[in-house]
Amino acid sequence: MSSANEKKVRIKVEHLKKYFGGQEVLKDISLEVDEGEVVVVLGPSGSGKSTMLRCLNRLEEKTDGKIVLLGDDIYDKNVNINKVRENIGMVFQHFNLFANKNVMGNLTLAPVKVKRWTMDRAEEKAREMLKVVGMLDKADAYPAQLSGGQKQRVAIARALCMEPKVMLFDEPTSALDPEMVGEVLSVMKLLASEGMTMVVVTHEIGFAREVADRIIFMDGGYIVEEGSPEEVLKNPKEQRTIDFLNKVL
Repeated sequence: MSSANEKKVRIKVEHLKKYFGGQEVLKDISLEVDEGEVVVVLGPSGSGKSTMLRCLNRLEEKTDGKIVLLGDDIYDKNVNINKVRENIGMVFQHFNLFANKNVMGNLTLAPVKVKRWTMDRAEEKAREMLKVVGMLDKADAYPAQLSGGQKQRVAIARALCMEPKVMLFDEPTSALDPEMVGEVLSVMKLLASEGMTMVVVTHEIGFAREVADRIIFMDGGYIVEEGSPEEVLKNPKEQRTIDFLNKVL
């Protein structure tokens, strides 16, 4: 393949292991995510999905292995992890919005403090991103005045305000009422269609089928199976994948 067509590897994980006390939660995880790729991570509760995701930006410290993010070995003592994190958007299960700030305040905080933008520039970017997620009319609202789906869309907009190169989603819809799930997934689909590199831990099989370039199925701290949605969802090879899909499909 000519180098012009080769995609950049945005995330490279080699032999990642993670212990909590004596319990081995991740047991040798290796994976690569290319620029513009959407990777969906499926698996039962306790399989290590969220732990793996949190290791990708050092919200959890690894026990062993190597993680290279956007070309930086994030555990190299010379690497400033906060600089790396500026390029990594993270969206959590429980929104993590600041209750004492309105929507605009939540979105402008990091660009002003971390990127040293002027407030004018940060507010302009915030309005642009609120428009993307359909929340511009809520710029002055406080988190307590928003539904779960609205909070999560604001959380996504907040991550986008930092102009990340990679977005990590940790079960972004699992705390939402069913009727609010669609509004969040539609924003994520839009990001995927625009070429955002995304790693999404989710239970939303429909989203995985429709949007993922690749599905990773984890169980017991291992990547048990990976492939295209067609391969993993329609023709799973591993018994553990088959058992899981039989329960959720």
